[in-house]
Amino acid sequence: MNILIVHAHHEPQSFSSALAQQAESSLKAAGHQVVVSDLHKMDFDPVSGRENFTSLKDPQYLKQQIEEMHASEVGGFSADVEAEIVKLEQCDALLFSFPLWWFGMPAILKGWCDKVLAMGRIYGGPKLYEGGIGQATKRGMVLMTTGGGPSAYDGWGLNPSLDVIMAPIQHGVLWFNGFLPLEPFVAWSPVRVSDEERAAYLSSLASRMENLFEEPHVQMPPMADFPNWGHDIRNRYIVVVSQKLERDQRFHDLVADEQAMLADWKRQGKLLEFSISDPNDSQWRAFLKLRATNSKEVESMLSELPLAEYLSFQTTELAKPA
Repeated sequence: MNILIVHAHHEPQSFSSALAQQAESSLKAAGHQVVVSDLHKMDFDPVSGRENFTSLKDPQYLKQQIEEMHASEVGGFSADVEAEIVKLEQCDALLFSFPLWWFGMPAILKGWCDKVLAMGRIYGGPKLYEGGIGQATKRGMVLMTTGGGPSAYDGWGLNPSLDVIMAPIQHGVLWFNGFLPLEPFVAWSPVRVSDEERAAYLSSLASRMENLFEEPHVQMPPMADFPNWGHDIRNRYIVVVSQKLERDQRFHDLVADEQAMLADWKRQGKLLEFSISDPNDSQWRAFLKLRATNSKEVESMLSELPLAEYLSFQTTELAKPA
């Protein structure tokens, strides 16, 4: 398989760069062909302008999408943009490697997206989401380092949750262009951990690279579920969960399976939100927000939970916006 790694860190000795190097070596060891766009090493110019093109549709007024469409028709992209577009077109998996800066990509990587994801050549018309250049078969993955630890991004910290931060990349870049997103690989605060912990990160990344095309991807909602760019054809349900039967040893034995199924629902896009009160409280409650076709599908899903016989469910369908 052909893998494109787009790396965005100015320091070759950084742990972010170490992750990119580990990914490259592990993928090559697994027999893949790997191309690395090291943006700082390339002196990649992230600023879009007329320099993106060798032929202009309108020299008097720069409308980037119009010029991208024109360049797609006449082969009018500049050499640096064309080279990156070709790499993207030829890859079977796209990896973004970067440190999290200001809750997003560094500017040089955002600029790469702005210039390389060109309308006409890469996206537009039917080339969106499952019809995009990734064809819902190619894979996309983020390799990321952070300054803060996981508790800062778990939805309870001061920062936005990691899911919120990643949405513009997972949904807005990868899935928008038809790449199946994998769960991001996050090295939490590598500057503040031990050498042993950094080594463990690299080992974990090597394992994921070995299984890049086998691990389950995050299932994103297809464009077909939103006719005419309107509301989802599927509905939203809030489920309040409470305990029906006393806990016994079997209950405790099934907890791990229950957690695994909820994680799988989240990866499949069925579970949108989950929260739970103190499970040691005799009156504990859990709250699920589900995406499903109808209430029967919700009932079927809930019945499949490993702990279903111990639980009671109160389900409410949410109203769609007017």
